[in-house]
Amino acid sequence: MKHPDNDPHDTAVGKPAPGKNREDKNPGATDEEGETPLVTVPLSEYEELVGKAAESAEYKDLYLRAAADLDNYRKRTAREREDLVCFANERLVHDLLPILDNLDRALEAEEPTPATMSILEGVRMVTDQLKGVLEKCGLESLSPVGEPFDPNIHEAIGVLPSQHHEEGTVINELQRGYAFRGKVVRPSMVHVSGGKSADPEKGEEK
Repeated sequence: MKHPDNDPHDTAVGKPAPGKNREDKNPGATDEEGETPLVTVPLSEYEELVGKAAESAEYKDLYLRAAADLDNYRKRTAREREDLVCFANERLVHDLLPILDNLDRALEAEEPTPATMSILEGVRMVTDQLKGVLEKCGLESLSPVGEPFDPNIHEAIGVLPSQHHEEGTVINELQRGYAFRGKVVRPSMVHVSGGKSADPEKGEEK
């Protein structure tokens, strides 16, 4: 009688049972060369994908063009609105200049006396306040004396001989000129030097 332990049909100790420790291949794994198998797509589906890609690119181009047009429109309207406000302010400033001139003349014409000192001080305060508001808006006074004559910002009232200034130099200012935001709104009325005179005492500017 054979001992059950010696049955040759039994599994030997230390040997794997049939079907154990066997590595099954992953259905989605690549082949031995590491290349992914190509997927076959029907021609009709491929052509449809190509058409949709072209259509998508066209829509993207239209979107970019529309966005650029909208941005340009916003910039243009903002610039036009700013120009409109600037033009309105320029007209207002131009209309206020004669008032500013009269205030300056009042301060220059009167010599301070005990009776008029308080009045002149009030006029000076109003003048300074008005100038401060206009300067904050962009008004600048021109200082032409000693500068070469420039017809763009100066209006020559006359030419006088001068022993101290070269020919073509502004020697005095008759009416102050102003610029608003870099644009001349009123040129300075000036006298221009005609150069040295043969008679030093004749025609000398004061």
